[in-house]
Amino acid sequence: MKRKIIGLVAVLLVVASVGAFAFEQKSSTYSWMASYNKDGQLNVYVAGGLYYVGLGVAGGVEVTLGNFSLAGIPLEWGIEGRGLVGFGSFAGVSWLDWGASPQVTLHWGVDFGGPLKFEWYAGLGLGVYGTTGSYYSYLTGAGPFFGFASSDGVAWHFSENISLILDYSYTGWTSIYGVGVKLNL
Repeated sequence: MKRKIIGLVAVLLVVASVGAFAFEQKSSTYSWMASYNKDGQLNVYVAGGLYYVGLGVAGGVEVTLGNFSLAGIPLEWGIEGRGLVGFGSFAGVSWLDWGASPQVTLHWGVDFGGPLKFEWYAGLGLGVYGTTGSYYSYLTGAGPFFGFASSDGVAWHFSENISLILDYSYTGWTSIYGVGVKLNL
């Protein structure tokens, strides 16, 4: 397990030192607002955290499709593939809930100077989800089902291509509140 963690940290450091900087373009109307994603940019999200009665992992890959301004506020939009897995255990029963979805995303960023660069993001779509558990009285290894999906969070751009994120992912009945990283490639 330690080798896997050390390997992941090494990969993140290599990506941070090699990749292009997250594009920053200041708003012409509001000097403290900025865009951090350029057209065609690839963003990778990975977060781990709390699931309903256990722990979960969420991740996604996003492509920024465009930048636009709404009343002087710089915004970016794109498409994302998002997935999540929740590992639960309650009253001696263990299970795994899962979900995956394509989503349309929207970003808004602020730059307060120095290291205080933040970006809020949100995504919305329809996805598939299911379970391997029998913790619901009417389900035993059920799915796939179809339902709404969303993701949102805030990214702190503390380095050129790695951001620390507080992330929320939801598909069907499965949701995860996590802490992770966003890689700008």
